[in-house]
Amino acid sequence: MKRVIKLSILILISLSVYFIYQETNHKNIKILVLGDSLSLGINSYGIKEYGYVDYYKDYLVKKNKKISINKDYSKKELTIEELKEKIKTTPNLKKELSESHQLILNVGYNDLLYKLSLEQNNKNINLNKNIKEIESSYQELIKEIDKYYNNSIILIGYPPSNQDDYYKNIGIKKINKILKNTPKSSYIDTYQLLNHKELFFSNPHSYYPNRYGYQAIAKKIIEKTLEKQEII
Repeated sequence: MKRVIKLSILILISLSVYFIYQETNHKNIKILVLGDSLSLGINSYGIKEYGYVDYYKDYLVKKNKKISINKDYSKKELTIEELKEKIKTTPNLKKELSESHQLILNVGYNDLLYKLSLEQNNKNINLNKNIKEIESSYQELIKEIDKYYNNSIILIGYPPSNQDDYYKNIGIKKINKILKNTPKSSYIDTYQLLNHKELFFSNPHSYYPNRYGYQAIAKKIIEKTLEKQEII
């Protein structure tokens, strides 16, 4: 009788372990992408095609992961303030944040361009003032995200501008520093990663990388998730 009871307990434990494994290994992983042109895969000629999100998804699918990726709230001209207001006023986005297993975020570049364009018209550029305003706005965005999303954020930094623009390139470096210092996040340094312009930018006059650039970013995301043992 005791042997039967022990055998039954062993079978129950084995089944429990099996079902837990099945649930973990085959659950649908939800990835939310909130960002601007880089998240949409805009190429060196301004055309939307395969981006780092798509290459990352391909990798996960090859690993037999069930993936759903939501890029519905990303758009080319997205700014920090716009995204913050979207989260505050869009119930579905709040729900997506709370249900997502992973969040990939890249935002801030359009804010820099907008502020520089305003000041260039007045021929009086105060970069430090602009960056402080962007940082304050960005910190408010992260606080809003933290209300609904509790996991680590993958933050995509910005590559250098191919244009010979001192303020733009210094501004990008300063924005990247803000992103890098975000708590509970994994930062992807594309400024250093994509510094081989001949390889990663097909159009020397474009800010957007080619497919090799997006593949390099996806590889870094994979490395970060492996490092933190998230999803992969």
